[in-house]
Amino acid sequence: MDRFIQLACRVISAISYPLLMPTYAIIIAFCTTLLHYLPGHPVYPIAITTLGITAALPITFIYMLNILKIISDPMLNDRKERTLPLIFTMLSYCFLGWYLSHIHAPAWLPAFAFGAAVLILIMTFINLKWKISGHAAGMGGLTALSIFLVYRGYCLVPGTLLPCTMVIISGIVASARLLLGRHTLGQVAAGYLLAVAILYTAMLITI
Repeated sequence: MDRFIQLACRVISAISYPLLMPTYAIIIAFCTTLLHYLPGHPVYPIAITTLGITAALPITFIYMLNILKIISDPMLNDRKERTLPLIFTMLSYCFLGWYLSHIHAPAWLPAFAFGAAVLILIMTFINLKWKISGHAAGMGGLTALSIFLVYRGYCLVPGTLLPCTMVIISGIVASARLLLGRHTLGQVAAGYLLAVAILYTAMLITI
């Protein structure tokens, strides 16, 4: 593979790291809906708190496992080393759901967090036998959120621009993972479709 393409794929993978997806979801929710007009611009403290709960804490836990030699690779490329990090991440997403409920966010936002926790639980069991793509699942979650916002009429972005953009970005991320040889097409497709189905259903329940 060309060195530039490989570097680009690595950058794309880093930007789309699954633990960053909840923070991106908060930014999308607060920038594309009426939440954008809330006084005090609460998106900043909420996004930072979300980043701490769903990214900083799990990453710290992963590196602790690596230091203790429980796992050999902080990037978790070995399927067999993903179970403990996935369980911890699931708990952090549950905590995010509680936090969003506690600050009286719209019901679909905590539902997104709890739906993500359910998704991770299912992926944990799948991962025992088969390596499913976390990057694709993360993008599937953002796609589900975008579709939901447009379907409910919450999205201020005209037409279907937001979900279409998410689908295109998802394709770019999936291509990067395939070019790096991290996943097969089936693993990428499974992660993406599973996330779209579970998270969209979770938010739909709140209607």
